[in-house]
Amino acid sequence: MDIQNHGYQVSQVAKDKTATVDGNHGKAVSEVASNKSSYAQGQQLKNAAILAAQEDVAISSGDQSLALLYRTALEAINEELAPYMGNNAVQNSVATGMDYSPEATAGRIVDFATQFFSVYQQQNRGLAFEDQLNGFMNIIGGAIDQGFGEAKDILDRLQVLNGDVAAGVDETYQHVQSGLQAFYERMLPPKDSETEATSSTDAQ
Repeated sequence: MDIQNHGYQVSQVAKDKTATVDGNHGKAVSEVASNKSSYAQGQQLKNAAILAAQEDVAISSGDQSLALLYRTALEAINEELAPYMGNNAVQNSVATGMDYSPEATAGRIVDFATQFFSVYQQQNRGLAFEDQLNGFMNIIGGAIDQGFGEAKDILDRLQVLNGDVAAGVDETYQHVQSGLQAFYERMLPPKDSETEATSSTDAQ
């Protein structure tokens, strides 16, 4: 059973709040269903389904763990951007054979998240550019932290969040933070250039 099939099972459970998982996992899903927060309920249901699907398959390789991390991070971004993009902005799939090294995984997460900045701007036209940028980065940063936290919780419950897997998750997070910072700096107006131009004009 590969991570792509697990993702399909997780997606199905998230869509159907009444879905159950066989054996002891059914009890866990039943308890989650009593949660008053629909989002928290959906996330816990998905986590329970992942644990059930992984009962006989240990996520032991870096590729498998980072594929799960990638999917979970994108789902968290999707949830945070739903007010601006609508539901299901994320295509819930994990391609087989994709490069899941920490750097490549982080790059895809950053690319996915930052592509929606222009849409966020359109939804917040009354704000100054830097306020738009800062607001967007706050949303994306929080979503990514949430996604990483959920993925680490799943891996921890599977008792594989150690060694190379833990190192890979941490390295991916650092690459994501660097990528977001680079995007932020790239989008900021070149204040130094503007200052120099103004000084030059004043001098004339």
